Amino acid sequence: MSAATDSGFVYTVGAAVSIALVTAAGTQLFARLRDAAERRRNRYAGVVQTLVAWVEFPYRIRRRVDDEPATLAALAALGHQLQEQLAGDQAWVVAENRHVGRTYLEVRSAIGAEVGPAASEAWALPAASKPTDMVLGNWGPGKLAAEQVARLEECIAHRFGWRRLRAALLSGSKGQRVAPAKA
Repeated sequence: MSAATDSGFVYTVGAAVSIALVTAAGTQLFARLRDAAERRRNRYAGVVQTLVAWVEFPYRIRRRVDDEPATLAALAALGHQLQEQLAGDQAWVVAENRHVGRTYLEVRSAIGAEVGPAASEAWALPAASKPTDMVLGNWGPGKLAAEQVARLEECIAHRFGWRRLRAALLSGSKGQRVAPAKA
């Protein structure tokens, strides 16, 4: 073999190895990005689940079947647990994405303005003693809360896929602070 053939062979092998390494690195990068997006999707699903549980809390209080200390303690514990989860979700969402965080705070504040009074009213009402007491009709924060949750879900949808690029291009000025939500 001549020197020209040797250098051509080395160049060809080097190019093939380089292409293989770049392909492997690219595949690994995309797999990691996909996994990170999946973790974010799951966390956002948990955030929405907690908000829905918070909306449902006044209904649970209103549908309690007795006013025994154990029943009241269990409901109070659930309320505390939900408030702790809401605080953790808020910290994560605000840190994860400024735009979604702002929307989350607005949604949580609007829902809280409905949940708080409904929960207070539910605590003041007597326990359910017959099946018809479980039918609450239009009572509670459900309708407004459903609209707010849908608003948050729409915002979250823009956090993934092609919508992410569009949302990034249309987002507001950087560095805006986000005010905390009220329970």
